[in-house]
Amino acid sequence: MASSAVPPPVDGVVLVHGGTCAADIWDELLPLLRFPAVAVDLPGRGSHPADLEHVTLAHCVDAVMACADAAGFRRVALVGHSLGGVTITEAGHRNPTRVQSVIYLGALVPSTVLSAARRVTGGDLPPGRMPRMPEAQAKALFGNDLDEAQWARVAARLVDDAAAIINATVSGLPLACHRVYIGLSRDIPVPPALVDAMVGVLGPDLQRITLDTGHMIMNSRPELLAATLNALVRTGRD
Repeated sequence: MASSAVPPPVDGVVLVHGGTCAADIWDELLPLLRFPAVAVDLPGRGSHPADLEHVTLAHCVDAVMACADAAGFRRVALVGHSLGGVTITEAGHRNPTRVQSVIYLGALVPSTVLSAARRVTGGDLPPGRMPRMPEAQAKALFGNDLDEAQWARVAARLVDDAAAIINATVSGLPLACHRVYIGLSRDIPVPPALVDAMVGVLGPDLQRITLDTGHMIMNSRPELLAATLNALVRTGRD
């Protein structure tokens, strides 16, 4: 595991869920972490009511930083899964003195000209509410390494989303903070070839790690993910 820089110390970590998910997607992981951490509900999900027709990337960034404030995290690391990569990228750009580290986990990485939707499909999605996909399709994409009980828990947590997030570009790159990309070798929605095509915008000093799991590692292999994050995150007490 090579790194060009030692991760800077932080007060805690905000876990940012991906598309059609909410904060509860991290429930299996949180008890295994050895550092202060909270999971955010982005607007329109879970404990954060909002009209998904009108949710923007800026609203999501505000929610992440408000979650850090509520937890008392002045210096923060952000972990973004899947579509959460868009939010943590913009949050890191907008809050350079607070966001010390961004950790992408099987995440989509937009640029200042290419949205996540364009990265994946070649074009943006229809604006407004982005409905969750049919369960059979979702299972084929997200459940390839989940057993039936694990998939049942994931399926029960899936929700609608806001297309404005997957259609958004970011305000500036590369980020000044410490950056890590955790790729997942059996990831179907964000396969290794797509990762290779995306991560160049994150800068040449990006730390890269590859784990042998599918997309929903926090549900299929929470112990492995916890061990990886525990080795990456350094708090002021360390």
